[in-house]
Amino acid sequence: MKYKQKIQSLLTNKIPFNLLEYLPSSYSVTGDIAIFHNFPKQLENYKELIGQTTIGLDPRVNVVIEQITTETIFRKPIVNLISGEKRTTTIHHEFHTIFNIDVAEVTFSPGNKGERNRLLRIVQDNEVIIDMFACIGNLSLPIVVNNPKTTVYGIEINKKAYGYLIKNIQANKVEKRYKPILGDNRIKTPEDRASRVLMGCFNVDQKQFDKAVNAINKEGWIHYHSTSPRNENEQIEKFVEKMQEILSFKIQLLSTRRVKKFSPRLYHLCTDIYIKKL
Repeated sequence: MKYKQKIQSLLTNKIPFNLLEYLPSSYSVTGDIAIFHNFPKQLENYKELIGQTTIGLDPRVNVVIEQITTETIFRKPIVNLISGEKRTTTIHHEFHTIFNIDVAEVTFSPGNKGERNRLLRIVQDNEVIIDMFACIGNLSLPIVVNNPKTTVYGIEINKKAYGYLIKNIQANKVEKRYKPILGDNRIKTPEDRASRVLMGCFNVDQKQFDKAVNAINKEGWIHYHSTSPRNENEQIEKFVEKMQEILSFKIQLLSTRRVKKFSPRLYHLCTDIYIKKL
């Protein structure tokens, strides 16, 4: 039985019948924290009950929060603690990797698990990866944990996220191969060093894309994340066209895949771009 059917059955006599249709159909789990996104306003008075019921249903869950939005370039989530233990910190395990995280301070999407798995499959031995939006190691930490012949440079501007990145590097014992960099990736991105650049943040600017191209050593890949109503690449196509005009590089937009549904009208996409310096 799906979650919505289960919780509707359990709450049939506890909330008004006409509100049952508004109950959420799913949630994500980070560590032992269940995360709901924007409860319908009709359920405002029943959030705690829904949270308590969810904890009873799911043995993984000890805390329930509602995430309202994510703000500023620091990608800080705005959350409400709904039910369970009074904390927002947890430890998440995925692909043999330990992630210490505070879900009220930094973003970590379990929905990106497929993309993390894909990177594990395509990254080869002896690659150098530059993660321009490292956060707590979301995309890049599993690479060095699972492939002992890789090196990562992870750049993060948010000091709190950077603190968790350091903690996670130490927890996973990859200090020799994961090089954390605190600061603005428009300034701090190393040049002519990477075989692969991860751009896991939406709405990057032209300077950041320029830095990603310049980070490639001879040839390699940029994995560019974006949102779109469909499989459209308008923004990245403009970046690529502009770079082709001013640089003597081969820049080829090869493929776009759908990572997950981002909102009712938007999809999270990732575009693979091949760079070869002539």
